[in-house]
Order: sequence, then structure tokens, then C-alpha cells
Amino acid sequence: MRVTFDYHPDDGSNMKYLLARQVEILEATEAQKIWTDMTDLSLLPHNHLLGTCRMGDDPKTSVVDRYHRAHDVSNLFLVDGSSLVTACCQPTCTIQALAYRAAEHIAGQAQKAAI
Repeated sequence: MRVTFDYHPDDGSNMKYLLARQVEILEATEAQKIWTDMTDLSLLPHNHLLGTCRMGDDPKTSVVDRYHRAHDVSNLFLVDGSSLVTACCQPTCTIQALAYRAAEHIAGQAQKAAI
């Protein structure tokens, strides 16, 4: 298997836009130091592979539901970053929060013998 990855031009545009909003907030709080050099995608030291399994309610336009349960495969849960179709910053905390929510849902469904 060969996996390749590259940023889409929109990723850079989103990062620059959000960075500008963050700088506005930091300036309003009179921050002592503000770093703004992380919008050069070539400088990013790592990649988060995201967006291959869109989350949504409609099986025609998404792969998993809001609890990361696959629409097409019963009792398959894809609890990772693949449901995030776009990200402009470190997604780890979002992935963790969604994983906790999915785990609570799975446990609740298991107690009801629904899975």
C-alpha cells in the first residue's frame, strides 16, 4: 500500500484566516508575544490525516453517523480523525472528545442490548 498526503490550497487559506482572527483576539488581550509563522504549510512538522469518513445523518453523503457508527456495516465504529473533513489546527482534543462521546453511546447501547 502507498499512502500520500498533501494540503489542499483551501487548508492554507483557512489557516491564514483563522490565524488573523486569533491575532486580533490576542492583540485585544494585550498579549506579550504572538507567533504568526505557522501558516506556511511546508513548515508544519507533521500531518493529521483527516476526512476520509465524513460524519453525517444521511448515508448517501456520509460514512458514519454522529456517534461514529458506520452506516453500511452494523456495529462498526470508526472513532478517529477520519470523520473530520476539515481542520485548521491541532485536532487531537476534538478527536478525543468525539471518541468519549462515541464510547458513552456505545456503552449505553450495549446496556440496552441494542448492539
